[in-house]
Amino acid sequence: MQGGSIYYYFESKDDILQEVLDVGITRVFSAARLAIGSLPASSAFSEKLEAAVTAHLTMLLQQGDYTSANIRVFEQAPPAVKRQNRKLRTAYGEYWGQLLSEGQRSGEIRKNVDLTILRLMLLGSMNWAVTWYRSDRMPIPELARKFCEVVLKGVGLSDDQLESSSRGRRARS
Repeated sequence: MQGGSIYYYFESKDDILQEVLDVGITRVFSAARLAIGSLPASSAFSEKLEAAVTAHLTMLLQQGDYTSANIRVFEQAPPAVKRQNRKLRTAYGEYWGQLLSEGQRSGEIRKNVDLTILRLMLLGSMNWAVTWYRSDRMPIPELARKFCEVVLKGVGLSDDQLESSSRGRRARS
């Protein structure tokens, strides 16, 4: 194909960029929906979360030239392109927000967790995997399990453990 031939299908570079960005977010969104939709209706939130995280990471890290392009170049895109693509990004973010709300309703996510922060943290950390992930060190399903473990089990002590630890420090002082 000759370089100029692409302009038979697109009027401008911005139109090409718009298509790349839209395809990237559409593919990862479809993969997440399909992964969750393939589970039995009785599946626990934790199973749905792991399926969605695995799908997102798989699209991004294995099949995701368009998806990783969306992550890497979005901020550099012209304002009109960003505005248009932001609609898809917002819809995908809302999908994750609904999924996390389900986890909160089921009790698998504490009631006092700010779901907006959790959603941004989870999507942001998955998206940045494109810069550091190495397939020879860990398969994607294992990485997805580890992401979900951090989300659902946390990294800190429970309130009771914190209080006990705090009392122990005061007693030693």
